[in-house]
Amino acid sequence: MTFRLLHLADLHLDRSFAGLGCHGDLARRRRHGLREALRRAGDTALRHGCAAVTIGGDLYEQERAGVDTERFLVETFASWRPMRVFIAPGNHDSLLPGSLYRRAEWPDNVHVFNAPVLEPVQLADGLTLWGLGHREPAWQGDPLAGEPVQAGGGVHLALFHGAELGSRPDGKSIHGPFHAADVRRRGFSAALCGHYHRRRIDSVGALVYPGSPEPLTFDETGGRGPVLVEVDGSDVRYEPVDDNRWAMVVADCDAGGCGSSAAVLERVEAAVAGALAGADPERALVRVDLVGDLDPGAALDAYSMESALQERNLAALIRVRDLTAVAFDAAAIAAERTTQGTFVRAVQAAAAAAETDDERAELDEALRYGLLALSGAEVGLR
Repeated sequence: MTFRLLHLADLHLDRSFAGLGCHGDLARRRRHGLREALRRAGDTALRHGCAAVTIGGDLYEQERAGVDTERFLVETFASWRPMRVFIAPGNHDSLLPGSLYRRAEWPDNVHVFNAPVLEPVQLADGLTLWGLGHREPAWQGDPLAGEPVQAGGGVHLALFHGAELGSRPDGKSIHGPFHAADVRRRGFSAALCGHYHRRRIDSVGALVYPGSPEPLTFDETGGRGPVLVEVDGSDVRYEPVDDNRWAMVVADCDAGGCGSSAAVLERVEAAVAGALAGADPERALVRVDLVGDLDPGAALDAYSMESALQERNLAALIRVRDLTAVAFDAAAIAAERTTQGTFVRAVQAAAAAAETDDERAELDEALRYGLLALSGAEVGLR
């Protein structure tokens, strides 16, 4: 008999979104959008005849989740009955004393895995789900440690929040570290995971990360949503569902040759309009990456440019990342017997003695700002 479930993770209810520059009404809309994503996931599961929903952690953010979120989750999951809900807490929603998982009165269709080792729950005859929960935010245990599953044969699925070390994104924190090769070694036909926000469906390695159902940072672009999982005998199939309502858009803009900030703004506006083709501007957050060599007179202030762009109502939010360079000939200036020449020689000497890339990057910025100031140009913030 075919068994269907829907897997999601990393919803991050109650996220502040302040790091993106979302405040006030926009931040509230984004948080409301996360709740709507959970409701849509339930609707999708019911529409496809799923018997269960699995949640691979980071359902909410512990430090901001309150009574209202607790009630929302209880009421939402209760409305899905008789469909079962299985939750494997992660690092942002770990099983700390006083957590929502410990204090809420969950409906009878909800099962929260609360042990730091995989424990079994029968889904159907011959089909077992094994899950665990993080008891602290910094848990470093291996979810797949231990001997292979031997319990009565059948098909076994694992549900947990963890960092697969062979595919860890740059800078991503390590919680629940494991290796993909251990999924099948432990006897699991699939590991339904959370933690990485980019979707990964690896049928060969039996590893599934659904990714965040709504984008949370600017590198979470493209279609997003849960993953439908179908178990038919020993065969496990996956179908991604793209149903996100919000979009992150990154627009590249070459401002090279622009002689004024007004000329740069015109190019940026055109780049944003092109990047937003097909997207709902009221639910699109845009980051513009400005590149190119600028005339010294085209001093940029990213904050002022963002404000000007917001007044044009091109998108819900527009952020500008200034990666431009000023078209100074540093070598030629260094040969001059001027204040500028003395300044350039001093910075070059410091750069030659720098021991790290971070130090050299800071000195490059110092050279940029210093030459702009000494040339009499208006100095804008990056």
